[in-house]
Amino acid sequence: MTEKKRKLDHRPFQDNWTIEYGFVEQKDRAVCAFCCESVVCRTSSVQRHFQTKHQSKFKTSEEKGEAIKKAISGFKKQTVILSQAVGMKSKATECSYKIAQCVALNGKPFTDGEYIKEAFLSGAEVLFRDLKNKDIILSRIREIPVSARSVERRISDLAENVTTKQTTGLKQSLVFSVALDESTDVNDASRLAVVARYLENNHIYEELCCLLPLHDTTKAEDIVCAFTGYFSKQDINLNKLFCVTTDGAAAMVGKKKGFVKLLENHVGRKLLSFHCIIHQEGLCAKTSSLDLVSVMKTVVEIINFLISRSSLVHRQFKSLLQEVECEYGDLLLYNNVRWLSRGKVLARFVCCLEAIKMFLDEKQKRFPQLNDESWLLKLMFMTDINTHLNELNLKLQGQGQTVLDLFSYWKAFTMKLDIFTRDINIKAFKYFPNVKNHANQFEVNTDELQEYVKALKAEFEKRSQDFYIHGSLFSYLIKPDMLDLTNAQLELFSWMDIDDFEMQQIEFRSSEIWTLKFAELRKSLEDENFEKSGAILNCWISLPSSFICLKKIAFALLSAFGSTYSCEQIFSHMKAVLSPRRSRLTPEHSENCVKLKVTKYVPDIEELAKTMQGQGSH
Repeated sequence: MTEKKRKLDHRPFQDNWTIEYGFVEQKDRAVCAFCCESVVCRTSSVQRHFQTKHQSKFKTSEEKGEAIKKAISGFKKQTVILSQAVGMKSKATECSYKIAQCVALNGKPFTDGEYIKEAFLSGAEVLFRDLKNKDIILSRIREIPVSARSVERRISDLAENVTTKQTTGLKQSLVFSVALDESTDVNDASRLAVVARYLENNHIYEELCCLLPLHDTTKAEDIVCAFTGYFSKQDINLNKLFCVTTDGAAAMVGKKKGFVKLLENHVGRKLLSFHCIIHQEGLCAKTSSLDLVSVMKTVVEIINFLISRSSLVHRQFKSLLQEVECEYGDLLLYNNVRWLSRGKVLARFVCCLEAIKMFLDEKQKRFPQLNDESWLLKLMFMTDINTHLNELNLKLQGQGQTVLDLFSYWKAFTMKLDIFTRDINIKAFKYFPNVKNHANQFEVNTDELQEYVKALKAEFEKRSQDFYIHGSLFSYLIKPDMLDLTNAQLELFSWMDIDDFEMQQIEFRSSEIWTLKFAELRKSLEDENFEKSGAILNCWISLPSSFICLKKIAFALLSAFGSTYSCEQIFSHMKAVLSPRRSRLTPEHSENCVKLKVTKYVPDIEELAKTMQGQGSH
């Protein structure tokens, strides 16, 4: 009986029901144009409904025909009006998604949605004043739902959509690597930033996977638990993980119980790991003798007196700088955490040195070091060497750089230190302009300066052992035909099914076409403005599938991070979003805002709006 009834319910709609009984088809049902009731598509049901509810109203067949035509016409008009209303609601919803995206991209509070709408309406009143349909335009703007709650939900939907795309990309990718770092937000909550780099649709993506709160301690066990928990929740296979880059903290790189070691135990094999090269450069920059450390201490003491001790003193000092037409209008406060702070503080201090001396004399504030030739020499040297260190730091910064690029900058600077030592030894001071100006006025003793540069070079060589060990391996990206198989470290890639690597490598070396292609690649990379990682990737993608083992290794090497720059950038965005004025934001909301701010993916706003029931502004 049930199967028979189901078959009857799915009978096709018959056109004569419209003429004889005033019924129209709507979603596999027959709908009466007179009362809008629906019945199953069956002649007996349609006929029974019309005869019992509407037949008695008509005396003649002509009157019945006219009434049916009028009812059908009215029903169609009503349907059109309803569909237009639904369409307008859907557009208003889509617009609210766009506004929410702007709020997130600019790190603004959720309540700014109402402010944007108010500005929109105020501007529209003037902009569309001469249009006949101005009232329609304004009414549509008023329909946009942008309350704080609506904006919060929209941002959550957009972030979830981006997360879905990231997860799909990681699942489809052959290999991926991660960079992770831990910091503290404005609420003293520890947050773990995890950034992944992977290949999807012939593009390299560098995406924030998560910004996880660590509610208790931040030991290696806590970090690995949060890390593996996220990837398990997203059903991403950690066996495809190739390289892990951290800030080098003990909890991250401990030999027995560090995060990397525990993660290797979880994955079941050796992982390539790096200590962030920018952090290592910062540690090298702190290398100094006790005398040179005292120089920075005195500089900070003078700057604090001029800027922080008294507002009156600070105003008077700035007025003096303006009077003497100094290049800078003020000094900078020193921040030991910021990478470039030391070099910038010293450069500005030296530039304003004469004005500083004059002002301190007026205030009868004595700093005998400012008249000490030996101390001034150390000041000038510290300024010049930190200028060089800052130049290196800026080169190491930026997203999308390969380990090959970063290590090239590092090696180049290490070799420059030999030139600096020779320059100081012969007292030419070609690369130390401030020292040269000082030497033109006073006799200089360069022994301590040479010792400093030698100690700095030793520190650079000691702190980059992991890059020196694997440096030749990353040269494979642009010199695959020159790879030394005896030092290829193929055990790092054994899990990627590369059993035929040696055979394919021989075939590749024997192919003049492909070896020439990489020679052309190396030539194009000489252009500093060339997008290197993209060019390298495109070159490897162009190789035929017969070299699949070689391509797998190249894709793995391209995914590796050389620094945690992306994580540091994430924390900067987090502190802008989760500021003291917005400290009530939950970890989930702040993560959503930051994720939308940094992602390369474009959320499917139109599709999201279609899944929502259109509701106007209340």
